[in-house]
Amino acid sequence: MNTKRGLTIILVLTAALANGCASIRARTDVLPRQGWTVYPGAQQGVKDIDAAVDGRLPYPGWMHVLLLPAFVLDLPVGAVFDTLALPYDLYRMHHPEDFAGRKRK
Repeated sequence: MNTKRGLTIILVLTAALANGCASIRARTDVLPRQGWTVYPGAQQGVKDIDAAVDGRLPYPGWMHVLLLPAFVLDLPVGAVFDTLALPYDLYRMHHPEDFAGRKRK
């Protein structure tokens, strides 16, 4: 019984680490293309949970079962990170000229 529980915990942690934090992914992938906003990690986390529940992730079906708990666990952590990063996000929104040379294509 303990072996199965340990294996499950290892699989969930591996899926979480392989997926990455939604706050970091939102700031590096989504925001440079769609514009800066506040609490992007929490927004991305909710989108990830929705995609896992609806089966829209680009992974096999069994991965959805592993990733859903990782997304749920990442959501409150991402919200805390987004709260800490809120001053930076607000500055970035209101002073885009300071970051004009750093846009990605």
